[in-house]
Amino acid sequence: GFCAVSRVTAANYTALTPPHRPATLPSHMQPAVSTRSPRRATQAIRRIVVILVAILILAGIASLFVTGRATSELQQSRKRVESLNAEIRQLEKENARLRAEIDSVKKSTFAVERIAREDLGMSKRGEVVYLLPANSQPR
Repeated sequence: GFCAVSRVTAANYTALTPPHRPATLPSHMQPAVSTRSPRRATQAIRRIVVILVAILILAGIASLFVTGRATSELQQSRKRVESLNAEIRQLEKENARLRAEIDSVKKSTFAVERIAREDLGMSKRGEVVYLLPANSQPR
C-alpha cells in the first residue's frame, strides 16, 4: 500500500489547533453576556415561570378558603344584627306600651282599681268577689 503523508509545518499546525484560552478569565475580562448555551437559559426561565405560577395558584387557593370563611362570618354577623334590630324594635314597642300604662295609672283612678282587682285580688269595701276555679267553663 501506498500512504500519502503530508508535511506539517509550524504555520499550518497552529491553524489546525484551536486557540489556547485560560480556564477562567480575569474578572475585568468577563463577558457582559452569559456564554451559557441558550437551551440552559431557556430551561432556567421555564423553571422560574413554573415556580411563580405554582406560587400564584397556591395563593389563589388559600385566598378562596380565607375569603369563603370571611364571607360566611359576614353573613352570620349580618343575620345576627338583623335579629337584634328586630328585638330592639319589639322592646321599644313594649316600653312605649308600659309608659302609656304608667301615665294612665298616674292620671286615672279607674286604672289603679283595675290593677288592684285583677292583679292583686283586692276589692272595695262592701264588694262581694266571686272566684271561679281556673279550670271551670261557663254553662
